[in-house]
Amino acid sequence: DLLIGVTTFFRDGPGFDTLQAQLRELAASPVEPERELRAWVAGCASGEEACSMAILLDEAIRAAGARREFEVFATDIHEGALESAGAGVFAADRLKGVSEERRQRYFRCRPDGRFQVSAEIRQRIVFAKHNLLTDTPFTNLDLVSCRNLLIYLRPQAQRRALASLCYGLRFGGILFLGSSETPGEMLSSFDTLSESAKVYRKRVHTRAMHRPEIPTRVALRPTHE
Repeated sequence: DLLIGVTTFFRDGPGFDTLQAQLRELAASPVEPERELRAWVAGCASGEEACSMAILLDEAIRAAGARREFEVFATDIHEGALESAGAGVFAADRLKGVSEERRQRYFRCRPDGRFQVSAEIRQRIVFAKHNLLTDTPFTNLDLVSCRNLLIYLRPQAQRRALASLCYGLRFGGILFLGSSETPGEMLSSFDTLSESAKVYRKRVHTRAMHRPEIPTRVALRPTHE
């Protein structure tokens, strides 16, 4: 039931505009100016959002004139979706949310009329199978994007997922959620940068994480709810 795969490039544009401003500030930070930036896109589906994040990070670093590398971890539980995402090939109509400037810089038109994400962006993204509810989270992250996945989980599973996401973020790291999602009980660990855009900054140093055992049968919301 979770393998819905509804995603587009730069989905919910105003949210990405807000996030872009925060990433530029992060890239220009004088603290550890050459440290690699790390992002995690949980529930990446066919890869559009992971590519969008990589593009934003590249733009932020260019705008800051910074000497930084970056890496995006893009995860999902659907192996077929991951294989497609790794190829980075999309039909032209899938690029509706991509500006002409970005299309020219970050995509290459193939002979069959489809577009492939440029090698410079694809090499920055690591696609991997990962279950947000059971697998160890990535750590030392500057950005975590988990959008429109939490709404399909029961409250207990939502808490578990959010705890993992919070655990992975560095102090000052950015959390980017879907338009109908909030950090819930984890809100006290974040400053709200934009409630409408669902952009939050981690404001605690602790990485305390609760990982209760949740049977698969209670993790998902019944489809009739």
